[in-house]
Amino acid sequence: MLKKENAVISKFNIKGIDQIGEDIPLMEIFEENEELTFGVDFLPKPMMNTYIYDSYFNIYYRNGSRNNVREHKKYEMRFLKVILTIMGYSHDLYIESEELRKGHGESFAKIPAEEMGNVYLAKNRNSLAKAFSINIGRKGKKLDQQMDLPAILKKALRDKTEVTIYLCDLKLILFITDLYVSCLAEEKQAKEFLEGICNVEGLYVR
Repeated sequence: MLKKENAVISKFNIKGIDQIGEDIPLMEIFEENEELTFGVDFLPKPMMNTYIYDSYFNIYYRNGSRNNVREHKKYEMRFLKVILTIMGYSHDLYIESEELRKGHGESFAKIPAEEMGNVYLAKNRNSLAKAFSINIGRKGKKLDQQMDLPAILKKALRDKTEVTIYLCDLKLILFITDLYVSCLAEEKQAKEFLEGICNVEGLYVR
């Protein structure tokens, strides 16, 4: 594990979290701290009838028709709003994903809290007044690409990558893959706050 990842992990007081690495994945820490974990879902409970689930809810993967993709995006936008909203209340947050490595050289990055920096959230890149550079490449290589945060999150919600978000000051970790967010909250207040946001967007905390 990189030094800066260790620095982030050390901000959490969660059993076994200091052991995260290549041999011990994050989800094992979630399982070890089951009493602190919960999920964000678009269903109130797991659906046991897989035929109905695959036929109606798992539509994005059944085929590539425009109607199915459009339906999936309705759910996707709910998750995206919830994730970005809770991130907006954190001033000490980091994102981890292999998707970052392609454009930025490392899979782990800090999200700025006061200025946009290297994180891109606007709809039109061309409208930006100036470009921002980041220097997280190996051997001092400078990379002049901005992190397209919504695009990375959307890939995770479409099960094309995995994203972990560490909200250190909220004592909350989010693991995003497909239309589901696995959460680990060190403090009860973080779960209650996230649940309030989910209620507005029609998602369930369970």
